[in-house]
Amino acid sequence: MKQKYLTFLCFYLIFNIAIFSQIVNEGTLQIEPSTTVYFGDEYTNKSAATHNNDGDLYLNNNFINNGITTSVSGTTSFKSSVNAIQTISGTANTANFYNLEVDNTLMGVSITDSFGLFVENAVSLTAGDLRLVGEAQLIQVNNIPNSGSGKLLRDQQGVSTTTAYNFWSSPVNNSGTFSLNGGLFDGTDAIINSFTPQQVLFNSGSPYNGVPATVVGGNVTTPLTISTQWLYTNPAASGWNSINQSTGLAPGEGYIMKGTGAANQNFVFKGTPNNGNYSFTIASAQSLLIGNPYPSALDSWQFITDNLGVFDQIEFWVDGGSPSHYTADYLGGYAIRNLTTGVAPSVISSIDGLGGASGTIPERHIAVGQSFIVEATGAGTSIVFNNAQRTFITEGSGASVFYKNSSSKITKEVNSFIRIGYEDPEGFHRQLALGFLPNSPADMKYNRGYDAIMSGPREDELFYIIENDLTKKYVIQGVGAFEDAVEFPLGLIIEEEGVHTIMLDAVENFDKNVYLKDVVLDTIYNLSTANFIPNLPTGEYLDRFKLVFKPKEEMLVVDDVVLEKTINVYYNKNNSIIINKPSELKLNNVLIFNMLGQQLVKVTANLLSESQISIPFQFKKGMYLVLIESEEGKKTYKIVN
Repeated sequence: MKQKYLTFLCFYLIFNIAIFSQIVNEGTLQIEPSTTVYFGDEYTNKSAATHNNDGDLYLNNNFINNGITTSVSGTTSFKSSVNAIQTISGTANTANFYNLEVDNTLMGVSITDSFGLFVENAVSLTAGDLRLVGEAQLIQVNNIPNSGSGKLLRDQQGVSTTTAYNFWSSPVNNSGTFSLNGGLFDGTDAIINSFTPQQVLFNSGSPYNGVPATVVGGNVTTPLTISTQWLYTNPAASGWNSINQSTGLAPGEGYIMKGTGAANQNFVFKGTPNNGNYSFTIASAQSLLIGNPYPSALDSWQFITDNLGVFDQIEFWVDGGSPSHYTADYLGGYAIRNLTTGVAPSVISSIDGLGGASGTIPERHIAVGQSFIVEATGAGTSIVFNNAQRTFITEGSGASVFYKNSSSKITKEVNSFIRIGYEDPEGFHRQLALGFLPNSPADMKYNRGYDAIMSGPREDELFYIIENDLTKKYVIQGVGAFEDAVEFPLGLIIEEEGVHTIMLDAVENFDKNVYLKDVVLDTIYNLSTANFIPNLPTGEYLDRFKLVFKPKEEMLVVDDVVLEKTINVYYNKNNSIIINKPSELKLNNVLIFNMLGQQLVKVTANLLSESQISIPFQFKKGMYLVLIESEEGKKTYKIVN
């Protein structure tokens, strides 16, 4: 039977080589164990075909996979001394091998952008390099040390400014650790010099800025320069530690670095691909900067679940447009992710792509090269990365993001989310997330891993209060299935006078109205239709506001229409309130209240026949209620001065 199979295989290959100068599989190609096969020309596994390699397959040219690939033993070797660059590509966007060997004595193997290369066992870069182009990823299963003198090369892009930090971790190592000198390369010309990037340069003097590469004809002539002034790690017991370009970092250890000033600067990591288990020691209440150690995406849900006894949330730094190197000028904040969802950082909402409903919300999967902060909240002492946490998710899919002022969003239909926004007088936008998770163990009590504490609260803040614990400010609350009668207490702290705004940023898989309940005024505000601007003195309001979904009949609903006539009421920014009304409508009274229910103004004169009424109004900025009383009824209007 084996002899018959091999005869068929040889005839098949010769036939295709003679006619097409390529090898095409249109059915099922099975290479048995202990069988050695050589393909000299480009090999295509077509869309309806299955490629099963359990033996040793030597490919001298390109592999195009449009179908299914499987392997439970053997080695797929890309071996050539003729074709400088062999490629792995195809519409299937993935390929599965048991052992993978690169033995190209000229240059190496290039994996096309957004392609997932799955290897069950070991990767041996015997000769030549393995190039992951763009969003291509290498996903391994077994904890087999990768070997060989060849290197893996993988791109990642950082922030463009010289004053903003990116939080990094390397997907590769060189002799066990990673250092920028020898591991980080200039990817400015990666499109045309994919295998031969140049080592980045370093400076240490004033003005302490990085410098973009010099490019001539598309080729880098002088590589980009990194300022070593801004290189730091954050070991658990030591705070922020300054490092240099030669400092050796363990796989999974994070570091921070500022940019070069080039738009969307591309860097290339070059070294042995990280694979297997990595662990870090941390004591209770300590913070640690760690990151995705792999050349593939990391599933944050699995990572948090595996380490839930040690920490329960992840914090990602997002720069908010920091204009200088002075610490006092830094603009940015920490986005947070836990088992419920993620929330954007508190940054100035006018900055494009940040803050507000379109903020940089951390999704479930952590991109290649991304580091983050964890804080130990449990008794555990060891944080573990493992291959089971690896997954193939690209940034372009919208399910993974590297923090360089970009955003992404993906939603599971079974869960529903509400995102509440709060904006302080300085324009900083804080986002709170409420998740309804019917298949989770979360409830209205504190749930480890599902409720997240705010990172770096500002003086003015809005937050969830859980189990009446007023010592903690929660930014994410996860509960079970949605019930419209349940109310969620909110805390509001006002330190600065000015306009404070509470709004509905977004909803996901949720079709109910969202209301803000004022317990003191016995009033609700429909956030689904309008923002709420409280007119309150400075202070702490910890038992006044709640997020609700079912208005009660006995409550006063703002904007409840009684008067049917068309009336326009607005503040004209000239210390007066303007009322435009039909001339035939006769008004009895106009009363103006603050949000505490205190009457500030009452007008009874000159209200009979004028079509426009101007009322002097000189009060501090905020939201006010204008009550118009006429013979035909009453109507309340909200204004903001």
